Amino acid sequence: MSVDDDTKAPQQSDQPQASESAPNVVETPPQEPVDRVQLLDKARSFLTSPQVRDQDVWEKRKFLVDKGLTELEIEGLMRELPPQVPQVPPRTYPQPTPSNLPNLLVGIARIFSWVAGGSAVVLFMYYRFLLPRLTRSFQARHALRMHHTGLMERLNTSLTSLKETQTQTFAVLPQPTPFQEDPKYKGCQTLAKVLDTTEEATDIPDFTLLRCALQEIAAQGRKPTTEELFAALEAKLPHLTSDEGLQYEEKLWQTLTTHPFFHHEDADGKSTWSFSPPPPPSEPPLLSSLNTLTSALPKPIGQQTNQFQHTLQTLFDLTGYISTQTYSIPSISSRSSGLNASAHLTPEEEEVRREIRALKGLVLNRRSFMPTIPRAASHPSISSTA
Repeated sequence: MSVDDDTKAPQQSDQPQASESAPNVVETPPQEPVDRVQLLDKARSFLTSPQVRDQDVWEKRKFLVDKGLTELEIEGLMRELPPQVPQVPPRTYPQPTPSNLPNLLVGIARIFSWVAGGSAVVLFMYYRFLLPRLTRSFQARHALRMHHTGLMERLNTSLTSLKETQTQTFAVLPQPTPFQEDPKYKGCQTLAKVLDTTEEATDIPDFTLLRCALQEIAAQGRKPTTEELFAALEAKLPHLTSDEGLQYEEKLWQTLTTHPFFHHEDADGKSTWSFSPPPPPSEPPLLSSLNTLTSALPKPIGQQTNQFQHTLQTLFDLTGYISTQTYSIPSISSRSSGLNASAHLTPEEEEVRREIRALKGLVLNRRSFMPTIPRAASHPSISSTA
């Protein structure tokens, strides 16, 4: 039953009473305070009814305003209501699904069994068919590798012995003579000097022509190209422009490109040439040993010269000759006859013998009174060096 029905019922009940009392009593105005209290009671019962308790607050307010209640009355009624507690839905949870662990374990066991069975089959096939073939192939490759290793060792041994034999053999052979330029042209540094040295330009060696041309251009502070080099040669040697000169230029080009003293360089797209002089020849071992010995020997002490030195030396030689001749004659005669030589000498021989002895005594006496000649003293380094 709504509030409208409640409010209409009193009005309908009052109307008959008013109509019945109308003939007797004058109509009186309705009692509004009593009706207002009843309206508030009905609104309070309306708000506390279970059907309306959970409805929207704004809809409740709108309904009460339509029934004639003011905002203040509605606020008072709303404050009188107990606080609304949200309704908890019923506990209707779904039933848990059954566990899938047994099926999972069964699947894992099946997978392991399949893997184990497949592995066993693969191992059987490997050990039965593949492994024997791989073993034979490995043994064959190993034997082939060992054979190759043995051949390489034999080759290395043979090469080592060959090198040792060549070293011993080449040590005995004469060394090749290094390249030496003709001393006649060795001091020339320009083409003009080379041409002044000889009358015939064709007699000049190819190496000398190229060297002088390169040194002459290098003296100007630049490296010549091939065109500049041959242009300088043709300017000094006009016969190079002839047919025979072209053949001679071919020889010059061959010497320029093959000789080790001429160097070729490529710079900035240009081909330049330069000359590197050969290193000085090394000193022979014998000459170096003699120089070392000479430097180790002491320098001779200056001897004092005497004006009678040559005369004295001549007398020494004469004395030695006289002594040799004096004692040679009797010794020969004594060996031949075995007797005294003085018994068989002629008077002339005896006279010569006496004169020789007298001259010898004179020379010996003069030698005793001659001044001594200083001589160089021996040095210990000489004996040690010898």
